[in-house]
Amino acid sequence: MSKNLYLTATLLFSLFFGSVATAQSGCPGCVVNLPQLPEDTIYLSSAPDGEAGVYYDGNISFRMPKTTTPVNDPGTPADLNINKITIVSVVNVPPGLQWQPNKFEFDPQNETDGCVKFCGTPLQPGLYEVQVFVTAEVSIFNQSTSFSFPIYIAPATSSTDGFSMQNSAGCGGVEVSFQNNVPSGGNTGYSYFWDFGNGTSSSSENPGVQTYNSPGIYEVNYVANIDTFGFQLNTVQVLAAGCSDPISIPPNDAPDLYIKIKNPAGSVIFETSPIDNSPIPAAFNANMFLMEGDYKLEVRDDDLIGSQGCGEVTFNRFVLPTDTLVSGDLEIKLNIIHPISTIPSTDTVFVYEIPAPPVIMPFGQVEACAGDEVELMSDYLENLQWYQDTTLLLNENAPSLFVTVPGSYKVEYTSPEGCKSISGLVSVDFIPAPLAPSFHTEGNLLVINNTASLPAEFSLQWYVDGVLIPGATDVEYCMDTPGTLIYTLMVTDEATGCSNEFSLGATYNPNIGCTSSAGDMAALEHSLRVFPNPFQEFLTFEYDSPMSQGIGLALLDATGKAVWEKRLEVPAGTYGERLALDGLPTGIYFLKVKTKDGAAVRKVLKNR
Repeated sequence: MSKNLYLTATLLFSLFFGSVATAQSGCPGCVVNLPQLPEDTIYLSSAPDGEAGVYYDGNISFRMPKTTTPVNDPGTPADLNINKITIVSVVNVPPGLQWQPNKFEFDPQNETDGCVKFCGTPLQPGLYEVQVFVTAEVSIFNQSTSFSFPIYIAPATSSTDGFSMQNSAGCGGVEVSFQNNVPSGGNTGYSYFWDFGNGTSSSSENPGVQTYNSPGIYEVNYVANIDTFGFQLNTVQVLAAGCSDPISIPPNDAPDLYIKIKNPAGSVIFETSPIDNSPIPAAFNANMFLMEGDYKLEVRDDDLIGSQGCGEVTFNRFVLPTDTLVSGDLEIKLNIIHPISTIPSTDTVFVYEIPAPPVIMPFGQVEACAGDEVELMSDYLENLQWYQDTTLLLNENAPSLFVTVPGSYKVEYTSPEGCKSISGLVSVDFIPAPLAPSFHTEGNLLVINNTASLPAEFSLQWYVDGVLIPGATDVEYCMDTPGTLIYTLMVTDEATGCSNEFSLGATYNPNIGCTSSAGDMAALEHSLRVFPNPFQEFLTFEYDSPMSQGIGLALLDATGKAVWEKRLEVPAGTYGERLALDGLPTGIYFLKVKTKDGAAVRKVLKNR
């Protein structure tokens, strides 16, 4: 058997390599990823923490020393070349994990960098003290040692693996139903605990509906304990054997150890192959389940002729990893696992407050003039949706809504938590505007076409190029500004306050005068009748003339252009004439009757 020379630092490179080196594989594809390092040094990247029940997949990289200089062990001379480093065994790796390094033996003079990938699903949480056994060949000696390194597996926490909830969030109050995602299926070994966060708890596998009546955040905690795995003897560590190979010459005088295990009935149920010149401590993988009762474990030395016993210990399934079993010079440690899967899950029930309803300004009944816009404003600034009656108004989400169509309007507010409230209705009505006060030109005189179309109570105002003309408030206006300008007449219904306007381009003629006959036009308007309206081929007009006189008739189109004209001599009294207008296209026309007192206009419609 070789001497023991402890190169503790060298072992850092194999501490993650599974339970026993020759038994672990199945995680290919590790990638070496190292920082800038000295050539002859020791480095190991950290292993990530894991979580029970959650798949683990991680890379670890390392650099091995070329010489004994980085070892810094007082018992080891510096500057000695390390010829080979071999991973012998690793025990107490978290159950459920597998690993695969890029290689098991390293020649540090040619290759010092390596890696290992861990994969698998850890079965049990805990802080695992992983035991690592390696040998390093320095000169003509093999040095062996072991040490421990922690790997932490956190308890499983899952809001989906443990349980699921239906209706777990709502506004004002919710009733939540629960589904256990770790059912027992009628098997024993399962236990549960629920804390619903609302003052009630349960140990039932499938609890009933829970009610949450007031706004708040309720944490639901769940724990499932699964004790169905049993007891498994994972590894056997021989710390001291008390036997040797007396007929061999050092360094080959170490025992060739193997172990036997007998069940409580006395039958041999497990036996390993001998390990030649076994290093002490030595490790054996058992991976066998233990029933109730006492087992016997015998350690033997395989000799050239037969074998000799090194000692026997008795154990049961409750031996702890910290216990040392002693029989004479024999010292044994057992790693027996009894994983109880604990699945804690946490989820949250959210009950949100229903927000106060939005307030719209102006509120109640709103009236406006046709053609105007009504601005409705919400006291909330965001997360809004406007409606007209029950119809959603697409893309109307701003605090203000500009309304041009009559109807009932409301706005819905959605809180950041998704709770909704809706305002009261605001009714918007649009009052019809008066008819546009169309007018025409007679020389320099602008004359309204039909005063009968004006409201019962009205006011007029003339504009030129958009500028108000002071004092110009009659049914006609005499132009006095040279050039072609845009004249506008605005009529306001004094009963409603609503207005309308008509504009026409007109050119001032300095060679003619301008006389307004507004005073006589009212009588002319009342003495003129036109029918039928609408008409098709013939239009009849009647006029109550105060005297015999000549009058002019003209039919103007919508632009003010004369499309038909006629001069008549009428006697005093009522006069009527049927006008043949069948050749005109359909549309709106204005029949203008001009006397010495002025002109009157009637709007007429020609149908087919």
